[in-house]
Amino acid sequence: MSSQVTQVQVELTTAEDGQDRVAITLEGALGPALALTPSQARALATDLITAVNRAEVKANLKVSPNLWRRSKESRPRLLAAG
Repeated sequence: MSSQVTQVQVELTTAEDGQDRVAITLEGALGPALALTPSQARALATDLITAVNRAEVKANLKVSPNLWRRSKESRPRLLAAG
C-alpha cells in the first residue's frame, strides 16, 4: 500500500535540548515528520539532488535514443599537432 504525498513542508525548529532541527513534514503520507540535524539534512539534500540528476539524465536518454546510436557509430578522430 502506498500513500501519495500532496505537500512537503520544511521548517527550522528548535528541539527540547536547544539544538536546531530541520523538520520535514510530508502531508498526505502516513507516519510522523522527520526531525534532522543540519548535517543530516545536508546529507539528505545531497542524496536527493543526486537522485534527481540521475533520473533526469535517464529520462533524457530515453527520449533521445539516436544519441546512443551516433556515439556507438562514431570513431575517434586523430588531430594533427600544428
